[in-house]
Amino acid sequence: MADNTNTAEYYCKKLPSPEEIELARKRQEDPNILSGKDKVYAWYKIMGMEIEYDEIFAD
Repeated sequence: MADNTNTAEYYCKKLPSPEEIELARKRQEDPNILSGKDKVYAWYKIMGMEIEYDEIFAD
């Protein structure tokens, strides 16, 4: 049996490549992409609900 105490194995998860990380950072900084909270607020508005942003996400 091999000694693999120094070996890391990843099951079901692929480590992102440097290109994928860079692309994710560019998308995160893009002002035209809505955040998660903004998407939820927009969905409520599309559904015709009269609601204020602060009512949903009170801090």
